[in-house]
Amino acid sequence: MRPSSLALAAATATLAFVLAGCGKSPSQSAAEMAVAAATGGKVQVSRSGDQSQVTINTDQGSATVNSGTNLAIPKDFPSDVHLPSGKYSVTNVMQMGPATVVTLHTAVPVATEFGEYDTAMKAGGWKEVMAVQSSNSASALSFQKDQRVVSVSMESEPDGTNITLQHVVQKPGE
Repeated sequence: MRPSSLALAAATATLAFVLAGCGKSPSQSAAEMAVAAATGGKVQVSRSGDQSQVTINTDQGSATVNSGTNLAIPKDFPSDVHLPSGKYSVTNVMQMGPATVVTLHTAVPVATEFGEYDTAMKAGGWKEVMAVQSSNSASALSFQKDQRVVSVSMESEPDGTNITLQHVVQKPGE
């Protein structure tokens, strides 16, 4: 299985789990079986309070997706990747091989966060490779440093901004 198939399976499993609600319902069990059949791997789903975790293990690797409110930033998340200077909460964390995707929520507007990320990442030694500020409701940035790439996407919500950070360690030559 290609990594993109594992990512799709992780996203599918997470969506099915969220739609299944609390407890281990028949639809949750069905979602686990469907993802396992699609990936040939083992799927584990757990829930505690408002937090959930979906883990998919295949012979190609594993993917873990955590969802909820006030999750922790992964301990191995690079310290040189900027996080908002104001108050924020972590709502989703996905780790799959060399990629970590973290979704944050802040009350700060998109345009303000865009400027903060643009300045802070460059100051941290990151080279900007793409910047799109299409509106006050959505923007994206991408940076490269050594063999690593960080993509930042921002989307306006009624109560603030969702920020998705994707950090990927590339193999030499990619």
